[in-house]
Amino acid sequence: MSESELMNAADGSLLDISLEEELCTSERLSCGICEASYARKAYLKRHLKTHEDGCIKCSVCTQFFKTEEDKRKHIEDKHRPIMCESCGKVFSTRNYMEFHLDTTSDQVR
Repeated sequence: MSESELMNAADGSLLDISLEEELCTSERLSCGICEASYARKAYLKRHLKTHEDGCIKCSVCTQFFKTEEDKRKHIEDKHRPIMCESCGKVFSTRNYMEFHLDTTSDQVR
């Protein structure tokens, strides 16, 4: 692809184009233990933890822990329900509530 073709892409970013091409043409990475395959090394690495003895997965997200206590602390810190003080809606994470606050404050303006 020529430089002029690259510059005519959606936002003109050469970096975005090269990353897009890398994802489209790269080989998938296979597990070796089961039939799972992934486009990114980080995803395969996370998956491989599911095959480790004693590995404990969070029931809400993709995190893994060595002990039940570590998992309990994680769930308490990251996934306990958080209520919006303005409207009373409950969210599973602080990030969701902050997004809610951002979008509702935009509507008020």
